[in-house]
Amino acid sequence: MFKDFSDPIHGFVRVEDHELKVIDSIYFQRLRYIKQLGVAYLVFPSAHHTRFEHSIGVMELATRIYNSLGLKDKRLLQIVRLAGLLHDIGHPPFSHTTEVLLGDKSHEDVGYKAITEGHVGEILRREGFSYDEVELIARLAFKRCSQDEERILSDIITGEFGADRMDYLRRDAYFCGTYYGFFDYERLLNHIDLIEGKKTVNISAIRTLESFFLGRYFMYAQVYFHKVVRILNIHLLELIERFFRRDQFLNTDSLMTMTDGELLAVALKHPDNIHIKRLIGREHFREVFSTNSYEEFQEVKKELTLRYEPEVLRFDAVRKKVMDDDVLLSKNNTLVSLREASDVMANLKDIEIYRVYAERSLKDEMRKLLTTKGYHGKP
Repeated sequence: MFKDFSDPIHGFVRVEDHELKVIDSIYFQRLRYIKQLGVAYLVFPSAHHTRFEHSIGVMELATRIYNSLGLKDKRLLQIVRLAGLLHDIGHPPFSHTTEVLLGDKSHEDVGYKAITEGHVGEILRREGFSYDEVELIARLAFKRCSQDEERILSDIITGEFGADRMDYLRRDAYFCGTYYGFFDYERLLNHIDLIEGKKTVNISAIRTLESFFLGRYFMYAQVYFHKVVRILNIHLLELIERFFRRDQFLNTDSLMTMTDGELLAVALKHPDNIHIKRLIGREHFREVFSTNSYEEFQEVKKELTLRYEPEVLRFDAVRKKVMDDDVLLSKNNTLVSLREASDVMANLKDIEIYRVYAERSLKDEMRKLLTTKGYHGKP
């Protein structure tokens, strides 16, 4: 028995009966109510897509990568598909924005526990997966592998050009109405290979791979790190701290039933509250300075904090590597580094943006002050 899901990114995605049992559980259905990009829809109006459809998309892409690598074990494919499906099961409301509230845990830690010790694992075991297989699913989903064979399987989902990143780039670009994240993923899939126990890409597809990384670079620079998205994230955290107890995010069991709507429903009962107005009412703080220089950022921060009260200022720093790990290209059965083979990747700098925001009535005043002091920053 199976079911087809209609997906705007991948077309029809076939889901097997045991996978459907997981998808139909309340713990997975919760992902329908967690936005993929947090509050980015307040800037990109159509970005209402959720962790639910992304997770199904990752499972589909993990299947295509597995087959492209020439792997044949059908039981392992079932395990890889489930790992892809469940890789985001532990996300808190508003996704990465609120992850700082988890204390010393990450959404991967929450997800790992949900699979190995929680209700999700119980569903899998009822569907015929052994304790060892359930543990393997969790290790693959959250990159906790110690053996080379497991690392290869985990890389299908979590790698530099794994199913997770390939799906969210195309999906986020589609729903944000941008084109940065679109790349020829069919060509990339057709040129993936397994050589010397490593996932590689044939050098003939190097331009496609460059396009993938450039798309990721611009999605971070223009969407995920958009100046208004970033300040709204800050205001969201302030709102949550105002209306909710921090320990609600520290309890894994309660976290597995929390959604974006639950938080907003409580907050919206106080429409005159300043935190609501900042987040929902477009009364957010405005950017007064931006730079790629940490040293300049610290100087500006010092200058402003000496003149203004802390409550009218907000500071933000974001950094993102172009690549976390190097990618290997295959050329005549030899392996070469992407950074060495590609001038584009060799010269592409990591993203580093430092911003200062201020209460909107002070925006012009602060900008004038900083210009007078010789701080011009960078766009």
